[in-house]
Amino acid sequence: MHLRYYAPYYDRETHEKILSYLETIRRIHNIDYEEIPVKHGFPEWYSKKAEMSEVYVYDYHLKPFSILILSNCNKLIQMGLNLRCDTVSSKFKSRSGNIYVAGTVALIENEIVLLALKYEDEIFEFLEALLREGWRLLSVLEKIKSKTVVSPKESEKEIKRALISALSKKFDYVLMNVRQNALSGDKWDPFIAFSPDADIIAVNEEENFIIGIEVKGYRSNRGFTQKANIYEAIGEVMMYLGNPYIKYRGEKIEGSIFDVVWLCYPYKRDFEDFKKVMELTPIGLLSAYEGVVKEPEKNPFVNERAKKVFMENLSTLRSYIRGGRKMHKII
Repeated sequence: MHLRYYAPYYDRETHEKILSYLETIRRIHNIDYEEIPVKHGFPEWYSKKAEMSEVYVYDYHLKPFSILILSNCNKLIQMGLNLRCDTVSSKFKSRSGNIYVAGTVALIENEIVLLALKYEDEIFEFLEALLREGWRLLSVLEKIKSKTVVSPKESEKEIKRALISALSKKFDYVLMNVRQNALSGDKWDPFIAFSPDADIIAVNEEENFIIGIEVKGYRSNRGFTQKANIYEAIGEVMMYLGNPYIKYRGEKIEGSIFDVVWLCYPYKRDFEDFKKVMELTPIGLLSAYEGVVKEPEKNPFVNERAKKVFMENLSTLRSYIRGGRKMHKII
């Protein structure tokens, strides 16, 4: 168990005071600490290079343990500490969606965040108590086993980010988690809807080529890490062959916009149980970190008219665009 400081606190004096406490606690109680610079418009006086972004810390260090962090905060309040206990989203995310993590002091065990303190008053309330009581203060905190944690690179969110980054070099527009388009003017014409949501759509205008990727990662379930269910993956990726539903000028346009469709898991081994079944389909299989398992074949249900309507109305899907060579032309 050790302390972690997501540096820097915006005020230099407070920043230096936090480090002074951390050094003293380490010297007296042998409770180690680490300083992790996070990307946050660093003040001029802070020269260390950022190791990760505040959004990354929020998504992968704090949010997965929100219940645990809140529970431990309440335990310390019961011991007489004056802390501000709240959910991770309420504490570190503004109403406008901005993330504020820099300056946070956290308690870590096996890469699990047991406690996270953001405000100056509660940070020093905790550090002063820890300086007085040492390990005895920490003994009351609730802990969970590290095996319940999904590695960030194996999560669907991180896989999607990696795919978007790679696809943006070759495709004009890359969209994520696409559900349906927005109104065009004061009418919903065309109406374009995906069921289930399309995880990744990549569009190459010049080549008139569209691909769809269903992404499946690992999840925590009753203390164990496991990949997404096979039946769920097969069922959802098969729907891409006929997606989306398009109604244009009173007419329903049958067929799909996707020239090829992929199913993506983190590793090649994830396909072992159902690879033979997928060989009967035109769907390609892709490992996010180990490459192609099976090349896709052309979607037999692709409809050129559906593609044309979709591509001509990309502006009504601008909220889903996350990358691509021409993304700024629409966004």
